[in-house]
Amino acid sequence: MKASRKTNSERLYLGVDVGGTKVQASLVVESGGTIERRRCNTPRDGGPEEVLAAIEKTIDDVLAKARVEAADLTAIGIAVPGVVDPDAGLVVVAPNMNLTGVAVGSHLEDRFNVPIAFGNDCNLGALGEKWLGSARDAESVVAILVGTGIGGGFVQKGELWRGARESAGEIGHIVMQIGGPKCGCGNRGCFEALASRTAIERDIRQAIARGRKSLLSELTGGDLSVIRSGMLRRALDADDELVTEIIRRASQVIGYACLTVRHLIDPHVIVLGGGVLEACSDFMMPIVEGIVDSDCLPGARAGGRVLLSALGDDAVVLGAVAEARKLVGRSPFEKRFAVKPRYPQIVSADFGQITVDQKTYNRDVYIGVTGNVKKRSKTLAKELYGSSHSIGPKELEQVCQGGPEVLFVGSGHSGMVELIEEARRYLSQRAIKCEVLPTPKAVEAYNKSKQRKATLIHVTC
Repeated sequence: MKASRKTNSERLYLGVDVGGTKVQASLVVESGGTIERRRCNTPRDGGPEEVLAAIEKTIDDVLAKARVEAADLTAIGIAVPGVVDPDAGLVVVAPNMNLTGVAVGSHLEDRFNVPIAFGNDCNLGALGEKWLGSARDAESVVAILVGTGIGGGFVQKGELWRGARESAGEIGHIVMQIGGPKCGCGNRGCFEALASRTAIERDIRQAIARGRKSLLSELTGGDLSVIRSGMLRRALDADDELVTEIIRRASQVIGYACLTVRHLIDPHVIVLGGGVLEACSDFMMPIVEGIVDSDCLPGARAGGRVLLSALGDDAVVLGAVAEARKLVGRSPFEKRFAVKPRYPQIVSADFGQITVDQKTYNRDVYIGVTGNVKKRSKTLAKELYGSSHSIGPKELEQVCQGGPEVLFVGSGHSGMVELIEEARRYLSQRAIKCEVLPTPKAVEAYNKSKQRKATLIHVTC
């Protein structure tokens, strides 16, 4: 959910995630609320000039949409895959895109005349999860992001561990199969070469070329050059034998990578994210969790849980904003600079209507982490469960966007609304607390809470 620019006088930052398939730019206020976001496809053809042009256009588009100028920004955070030199703003090597050797940071600083914080995308994704996501309460976190490639980041007490050569956290390039498939980095048998979407695409294409059948041939119109994560999800839902086999194997590799991280670093939490996990988590996470839970080497105390990203596609851009805030001396991990969103007051919640601040709604509502109010559509719940009284994970994706610490659910005046088991699992996997209370009590609890919060209020029954 987007933050309101009209009622918010917070400092403005821009977070930019330059990925292998998309460039995302988000205009963000200091408390972490997104005002506006824009995306464009990352050019696959051409050289660095085309990629830089796509980055600049995405930034221009989001500023124009929000009706602000670059001069209104406090700082910009840029996240790029590969090995980078944050101090020089330089991409040392980017295995999956045409930016190797390009001084992206200084180029954009000259173009927009704004301080630029620069970093590896997965490092900054880990920082985003520590700031506002699943690792918000963890002292240490390793994030593993599975998308076009696989990257990781390690954050302890709000600080990134960048390594002696600025290449710490490159978990995608640990060798997990001696003599295995060639990776984009040039080595063989890397984690990325076995379980990234690029690896999954390769294995599917090779199997189909050998005569295996798959729904993906139909979903892609016969063009298997790019297989989107959403297509993999649809094929899994349809019990596609080939896709199920290959995604199961990738999930097993991810599970054993988590064991490696646990034994090497022993972080408080491991957060999994990226497009593949976001799309296919229902299938993949039980496999990953089963492998981690079967670990025969115990620790001295509890910890080391594997979670899913609470921020999804926004983890990297919010981490880039966190790094931009640190650059200008306003780290979100210092209490004196911790800025909370402005939340509305729920004035009343009578049977059949609810008043939030000065506005009355005659239907259920969501209030997201940014404080924006949105009317609830009951269509999704009715289509999936036959009743608007059942709350599932698809609906929670909307109300929990932005990673609340706690979700309050107003279950109606007689308490008939409930979360189905998959919804509770969704929240647990993202370390989001939940209180389901009769609507009057949920309203009272929401108004009193000082945490980063969201709510779904049912006003009837």
